[in-house]
Amino acid sequence: MKTSKYFISARMDDFVLYYNLVNDTLLQLPADRNEGCVECLQNPNNTRSIYWSKLYEDKFIIEDDFDELKEIQRRHWRTVNSADELNVTVISTLRCNSDCIYCYQRNLDFEYAEMTEEDFDRLYAFLLGAPQKNIHINWYGGEPLLVRDRILKFCAKADKDKKHTYSYSISTNASIYDDRFFRMMERYRLTNVTVSMVGTGEIHNGLRPSAEYGSDRVIRNIISMMRHTNVIVNLNLCKSNIGNIIEIFEELSGYRHSSLSFSFSRIVSYEHRPCAEIELDVDTYMQHVIRLANWALDHQFRVSDMSCFQNLGVYCGAYARNNYVVGPGLYLYQCDRSYDPEDSFAQIVDGALRYQPNGIGCGNTELCLDPYKVDECNACRLLPYCNGGCDYLRKIGKSACPPEKNYLEEYLKLYYRIFYERR
Repeated sequence: MKTSKYFISARMDDFVLYYNLVNDTLLQLPADRNEGCVECLQNPNNTRSIYWSKLYEDKFIIEDDFDELKEIQRRHWRTVNSADELNVTVISTLRCNSDCIYCYQRNLDFEYAEMTEEDFDRLYAFLLGAPQKNIHINWYGGEPLLVRDRILKFCAKADKDKKHTYSYSISTNASIYDDRFFRMMERYRLTNVTVSMVGTGEIHNGLRPSAEYGSDRVIRNIISMMRHTNVIVNLNLCKSNIGNIIEIFEELSGYRHSSLSFSFSRIVSYEHRPCAEIELDVDTYMQHVIRLANWALDHQFRVSDMSCFQNLGVYCGAYARNNYVVGPGLYLYQCDRSYDPEDSFAQIVDGALRYQPNGIGCGNTELCLDPYKVDECNACRLLPYCNGGCDYLRKIGKSACPPEKNYLEEYLKLYYRIFYERR
């Protein structure tokens, strides 16, 4: 017998958590009994230990010939090739009614800036031939609600498709609220809206300059959206706003028991729109995420940021074959950080995919990097967690590892609080 290579443990008050990254099992043990559990893990052949049966059942202790790496790899490729659902991110427009100083679409100038009505029609014709029964579309931008009439027209047409079941989500800055649009999208199976926020008042105005809206309008629109769907507020963190984030929670404190939840992301500087002066280093960012998430949970807000503990084989949808990012001109990209047709790996033409000869990214002859061909990934205990990490960052010469890599013990505590503490 041997001990699993892929588990994390963390002390919480008077108990200890053990989480198995390979098969998603969680153990909770009184702290005064942890010493015996540690001894059993150190001596996995001691079958007389009272802990052995449970540790073996949940694969913290495994057979000598059980190949965990092969099991992780099998799960990864099963998920990569899953045909259960087609997921499509649609960059409906690159226009926006804000000029966020950190936006990774900033300073980009392409011939195809917005999907035309013909693009929407041709996308629908392509999806009619999809072999998957279920199709989920995330409307993305720019600001997708600037083309909401075209989105509604598409959804009305798709609602008549008897071969497929569609569902939708929207990524927006929440500057626009159109009650008819959201009532109709609720009818068409809108599952959630993700709203990005950076702060309130002048903090918002400094990071997201706009002549059309301020943070008060965003807050009002979030509240209105919650009447029709789940709303996830994604808090974009940087040096300029870290002291203002709790004010966003306080503005929405009356809705903490509703369909509202929060997640976090790090503002990162890229060459085409540098903002290094406000970028938090990874360690500082993670310390603030842990602090803010715990504060939110202490004050009974919902946090929805721990799904990476249950990724079931892929850390990012860019790795999956049945996961497309479609932009204006119906060019297909590896992920929603790519917009240049020269970087696309395919284009939808006459209802089918026409692969680009020198295309970059997933869906072509190669998917994203195969983490099982990289020694560094194979040797890392986080492989079942990140499955190779962010391939886009790797391609542009940055670290592909998730920012929480060195904070998984703290993430495990948050995971427990989010999914188990209130049960």
